[in-house]
Amino acid sequence: MRRRFEILLAVAAFGLVATPAEAAPLGGLVITPGEGQDAATIRMHTSGGCPADADAYFATLRGKGMPADGQIVVANTDVGLSHTSGFDVFLAQTLRDFAADNKTTLSGQYDIAVHCIDSFSQQSKGEFTAALRFDTPVKYAALGAAKGPSRVPETTAATPQAPGAGAGPVPGTAAPELPAATTPAPEPSRTDVAAGNPAPAGSLAAVFGLVAAVGLVAAVVALAAWVVRRRRVQ
Repeated sequence: MRRRFEILLAVAAFGLVATPAEAAPLGGLVITPGEGQDAATIRMHTSGGCPADADAYFATLRGKGMPADGQIVVANTDVGLSHTSGFDVFLAQTLRDFAADNKTTLSGQYDIAVHCIDSFSQQSKGEFTAALRFDTPVKYAALGAAKGPSRVPETTAATPQAPGAGAGPVPGTAAPELPAATTPAPEPSRTDVAAGNPAPAGSLAAVFGLVAAVGLVAAVVALAAWVVRRRRVQ
């Protein structure tokens, strides 16, 4: 009896180990860019939030040349995780990098899954899935509803210009007119001033008359002072 019980227990244990728990499907992923080069930076957006008992997530890539259990493309993290709405998940490297790590050429269909997990037990609480396909080793396209918008092309850098160059008038307004350049007239030399503006003769006569009058007054004052001094001495 005891022997039979041990055999049944061993069979039950083997069945539990040999049959992995299937992860519950939670929804899909939208991949952006929906199609592009293998060197593109890929962002995935989940169709909803993780279950309330999941506090982290990771992502795997399965397909030609990848490990049997899937290539980890996002390590365990809780960055951006939401329990109420979809959230963004960014691949840790480009698909080209993952292909180089596994020494393979990308070809055919690849399945991507974002697994919501309990970070302590590592138990999966469900997963969001999508698929993409490589028709050439360097170009992929997401399949079905997973195909997101194309990435907005980057604007090319403008050619540097000198300060003020290329600035035009505001639309609807006339360009301001610049004042005409004028050549300043040369300043007249002192000789020209003297020749062009001779002093009036009357002005010179008045000056000499004033000087003579002042000299006469000074002479009279000096004479009067001498006479007064002379009288005191006598």
